[in-house]
Amino acid sequence: MPVATNRPLCPLPYDNETLIPSRLMPAYIGLSSQTLARWRHEGKGPPYVKIGRLIAYKVGEIRNWLHRQGRDPVI
Repeated sequence: MPVATNRPLCPLPYDNETLIPSRLMPAYIGLSSQTLARWRHEGKGPPYVKIGRLIAYKVGEIRNWLHRQGRDPVI
């Protein structure tokens, strides 16, 4: 996965209903805005909502998506 920055990631807000605008997502999951835009176009990535021109992600959906990305190490 492409990483947007080497800075530490911000913790996700506690409330699962909180909406995070797409432009702020790199601070939370480390992926660039361009990667997220491409994934939306390709039907990949975390589920999002679109309200008019605003594209945002619910914190609960981000958590669920991140959980599904986990992989078991191959031994």
